[in-house]
Parts: sequence; C-alpha cells; structure tokens
Amino acid sequence: MRIAVLGGTGPEGLGLAARLAQIGEAVTIGSRSAERAEEAAKGLRAKLPQASLQGALNAKATMGSEIVVLAFPYEGIEAILADCAAPMAGRVVIDTIVPLKVDGKFFGVEPPPEGSAGERIQARVPTAKVVSAFKHQSAHHLIDLEHRMEGDVLLCGNDDAAKTLVAGLVTRIKDLRPVDVGDLRNARVFEAMTALLLNVNRKHKTRASVKILGV
Repeated sequence: MRIAVLGGTGPEGLGLAARLAQIGEAVTIGSRSAERAEEAAKGLRAKLPQASLQGALNAKATMGSEIVVLAFPYEGIEAILADCAAPMAGRVVIDTIVPLKVDGKFFGVEPPPEGSAGERIQARVPTAKVVSAFKHQSAHHLIDLEHRMEGDVLLCGNDDAAKTLVAGLVTRIKDLRPVDVGDLRNARVFEAMTALLLNVNRKHKTRASVKILGV
C-alpha cells in the first residue's frame, strides 16, 4: 500500500515511517517543507536501502496515498488539515496525536471540545475512516530498527474495515500486537493514558508501554 506519514520528519513520524517501510510498504514522508521531507526520506533509505521511501509536501503526500498517518504535534492539526482535509476524504487515517499539556514536570492532556484528537479529525473530515493508534509507542524505540518492540497497539475507530486494515499493519511489525478496543470515543482514554505513561517514564527513567492481559 501507499502510506503517507504527515509529520514524518519528527521523532514519532520518522519512527513509524521506518517501521512501515521495513515491512515493505511504500512510504511517503510528508512535511511543510519538501526539502526537509526528502532529507528525512534519504536518511531512512540509508538504513533501509531496499525500501520504498520518498519525501513530499503534506498535501501531495496525502493525495498519492491510500493510508494517511498523522504524526505531528497536536498544535499542528488545524494548519495541516487546512491543506490536507480534502485529499484525506474517504481514506483510512491513522491518528497518533495526543493533545498534551505540560505543567512543569507533569504531563496532562487538554482535550478539544470533540473529546479527543481522533474525534476532532473525524469531525473535520467526516468521510475519513479515522483509526486512533500508536499513541503509546516510544518514538525512540520505533526509530531504532534493531530494538525489539514490546506491548500492544490499542486502536479504536468507527469503521471496522479500517480497524482491520490497521491491525494487519501492526501485526506485521515484529513483536507488536493490535488490540481493538472499540469506537473512536475511546481515543479520549488513550490520550490520558499516554500522559500517564510519560509521567511514569519520567519518574522511573524508562520508556513504558501498554500490555492488555486477558485478551
């Protein structure tokens, strides 16, 4: 499949782009700067010479892809959707965004009126098939292709076929397991859990993740 990773020059986006390219998907790294996007793609091609990786402006990357991954800071939603909402229509959109709020050394969330970043994106692009996922995976671990990934990728959304598609991608990333936790409203809980994990990481100097037992 052709997958666009918007925000692909940042740590989370670059890590996801690397992992998706590693499993054989054709990945386009999107950015507000075509030069930065191509530079990031070039860096990943050096690590994955057999992979299909290119860079492009966000809107161009979106138009050329079947799946769009949103992996930029929450503050960038409106600006990027202004350019990309139209080409995102009807596509599977993987939302990894968390509306974090940092108060000193404490991580919290500041949810939008819709309830979560995923729901906000769905409201702005009603025909998109939004699946919230990858909110708990460490950017540092994703980009380190020698690192064994651990934990579950929780995913939620209102389109079952889209969730099945995303779950299939997750399954192919070694040692990760997808867990479907229901409709898109659960993204509210995901995002709060991400803040909790960041607080755990800071306290214990680690990179914690999530594992669901009994499923």
